[in-house]
Amino acid sequence: MPLTALAFLLVYVVGVGTALLYPLAGIVVYILVYHINPETQWWGSSVAFLGPRMSLIVAIATLIGMLVRWPKLEHGARQFAGPYVLGLLLLAVAGGSLLWGLGIGERGLYQAEKFAKILIFVFILIRCVRTPLEYHAVVVAWLVGVLYIGYQALGGGGVVIRGRLNEGIGGPDFAESSDLAVHLVATLPWIGALFFMARTWLGRGALLVVGALAVNTLIMTRTRNALVGLALVMLGCVLALPRGYRLRGVAAVVAGSLMAVQLTDPGWWSRMATIAEYKTDPASLGRLDYWWAALAMVRDHPLGIGIGNFHSAVRDYVPGLTEERGCHSTPLACLAELGYFGLGVFALAAVVALARLGRVRRAAQALPQTLELKWWRVRTRFHLGWHAVALRAGLLGYLGCGLFTTRTFSENYWLMIGLSVCLWNASKYIAATSGAAELRPRAASEPAELPSPAGGPAIIGEPCAAAASSLHQRLQSHAHA
Repeated sequence: MPLTALAFLLVYVVGVGTALLYPLAGIVVYILVYHINPETQWWGSSVAFLGPRMSLIVAIATLIGMLVRWPKLEHGARQFAGPYVLGLLLLAVAGGSLLWGLGIGERGLYQAEKFAKILIFVFILIRCVRTPLEYHAVVVAWLVGVLYIGYQALGGGGVVIRGRLNEGIGGPDFAESSDLAVHLVATLPWIGALFFMARTWLGRGALLVVGALAVNTLIMTRTRNALVGLALVMLGCVLALPRGYRLRGVAAVVAGSLMAVQLTDPGWWSRMATIAEYKTDPASLGRLDYWWAALAMVRDHPLGIGIGNFHSAVRDYVPGLTEERGCHSTPLACLAELGYFGLGVFALAAVVALARLGRVRRAAQALPQTLELKWWRVRTRFHLGWHAVALRAGLLGYLGCGLFTTRTFSENYWLMIGLSVCLWNASKYIAATSGAAELRPRAASEPAELPSPAGGPAIIGEPCAAAASSLHQRLQSHAHA
């Protein structure tokens, strides 16, 4: 058995077993399996005896562990927060569209079933990820998965067509170039946030490697819609900084962009140049036809043509088209298939999640700025505000890329929506264990603070009275000062 397969097998078996007692372990392994997609790896045959649905086995073990342990949502944390409730409502609209749409197709049934499974796992995610340590562990697992994807791309993995990484890397949800690019764009803010949270230069160096591999893979996809997502990521990060720090933020963005440019090649620049030549680009002209077709569909069917039906129905709206085609636009595909109401629910879920993260960022200014996390001998820092900024910027980048690719029911997007609820719940935990009475935004007259409170960062591992008391004393001394 190859060493890579043996390492994966060890992590997988231990993770599944541990998930029965500690559901967070199952969530971490699920995130890793989601990124690696073992079934498609060169070493996948060595672990084929685990079954064709490894992610499903992990999810079931995690669900059992959750039901056995049933983690409590304390300190005002919520399971059915706004973004998740809207996700459930979107599932109901998608299911209903099978009845009032153009018919029930195989693609529609698959997407409806997939979205239902996604929301079940998001339920588990929200229930089990309630503290800073648990949230941080999920993000780290996500970045480890991206590290493996970047390693694959650097080593020549995947299918490369005319110099472009076309498919074959990553999980089935983002195996194609455009989908992979969206995933990487949404991940970049997390890499930056954890870089600044790292305690040692070794940790920062590891995150620089992850960032470099992610950018390199993003460039290899030659995906044009990534530019829109990256612009929104940068805008979201810079505008989230206090006014006195925005100039530094712009300087950091410029420096990072210059370093990223060093990884580009003439093929990337040639591909980006086609943006200005869309009138002579058959692919771009085809997408314009599909977008007009989506608008025509919703005019004919205000409630939508039904989930999964765009690919077949578009042939009736584009003269001469004989093959099935996707819409290549998340909002327009959602509009065509689920109607005006479906698009409204989808958009509202995104707005509510972004607004909630904005509230977390502002409320974080009334809490300890930096917490020190400890898991066995591993120590790192947790900055609530930076996590909120990173997740919000990632969602903005995802939505920006989604303007030019269809990601309505993509699992990575809804996992990020679920994590917005998890981070809110973690902020409630911090407020309760730090002695703060409630989460409140900083008053306009209060100075912006980026450093840690006097006395150093707090230590949060397992909830304990000593940590809460120590944090409370620091807050009191800081207030009197």
